[in-house]
Amino acid sequence: MTFEQLEDLFYQLKIQASSSGFHGFLCGRLSCGAVQMEDLVNSSTAWMGLEGETAEGASSNLESFYEATLSDLQDISFLFQPLLPDDELPLAERLISLGDWCTNYLSGLGEGMGAEFEVSEDGKEALQDIAAIGQISTDLNADDEAEEDGEKDYLELVEYIRIAVQLIFSDLDPMEKAKPEATIH
Repeated sequence: MTFEQLEDLFYQLKIQASSSGFHGFLCGRLSCGAVQMEDLVNSSTAWMGLEGETAEGASSNLESFYEATLSDLQDISFLFQPLLPDDELPLAERLISLGDWCTNYLSGLGEGMGAEFEVSEDGKEALQDIAAIGQISTDLNADDEAEEDGEKDYLELVEYIRIAVQLIFSDLDPMEKAKPEATIH
């Protein structure tokens, strides 16, 4: 599902929440290991403020979205991308979405944390960086050179988050931990 498709789903369901934030929350929750689909639907509908028939009506769309997101996170070719607005929007709006994605990613991790929550030193650094990016400022200078630098910095931040999330996912994924170490002969 693309960012625009998720936005359309939110519009149809009359959800007044950030699509980027929701994707961040979901990625954080899925990074903590296996979760029952029913639990994931319940925590997500609570996050979106959905109740009753509206929540039930959204569940099949959400289940498809969850499966696609988990598949992206597990992809061995590292194709995962955070769902963020297109480059057509002003940089300030994209930065706000990026910050929202990061803070909700940490929220999803917090909800899914168990007693075995252990990440590598690189994973800890990535979590600290994601927390810092979540506090991103949108003070931008109006000149062309600053905007060009801002665009470049934005793309670098998105790429960093993409790699950091995959690192954290592999640190926390029980399937990755269960793989035997390579033996050198």
